This record gives sequence, structure tokens and C-alpha cells, in this order.
Amino acid sequence: MRKAEEMFALVEEWENSGQTQKVFCQEQGIKLGRFAYWLRKKRQNGESIGGFLPIRVSPPSQMAEPIELVYPNGVRMRVWQTEPGVISGLVRLWGC
Repeated sequence: MRKAEEMFALVEEWENSGQTQKVFCQEQGIKLGRFAYWLRKKRQNGESIGGFLPIRVSPPSQMAEPIELVYPNGVRMRVWQTEPGVISGLVRLWGC
């Protein structure tokens, strides 16, 4: 298994663990800085973090319902805007 695949698998394991990064890294025997590096790499590669899934946006004339974004911290946002750049920017807010 390549190093990136191995570390991305660890990142996914951490996401599902409910632990802090510090505790997870201590249990896995890896340095927190190294883990943070691979977490950033996974985010930069567009890997799913926090359970977001790709969305398709209907043209404005067909859109009767708002798009609802639910962030991992429980915040819900309803958006009637169908511009993909706006939606994409709102999804990326979580990764900041």
C-alpha cells in the first residue's frame, strides 16, 4: 500500500473514531504534525471530509425547494441560489 493510501485510511479511521486528533495520534503512535500534514493533503485532494457528498443543482426554473447544507457541527443552511460557485463556496466553508 502506498504511503498516501495508508495515511488517508488513518484519516478516515480518525473521522469515524470521535476522538481528538491528539488522542488518536497517541494511540496510533504517530506524530500529530505528521497526521495534520496528511489531513491537509486529503482535503486538498478533494477527498470527502465531514461526510459531504457531491450535489447537483437544478436550473432556477425547475428549483421549487431550497438546497439544504448540513455542516458536521449541526448548522443547517438553506440556499435558493443555484450558482455552482456559491454552493461550492458554502461547502468549502467547513474546511477553513
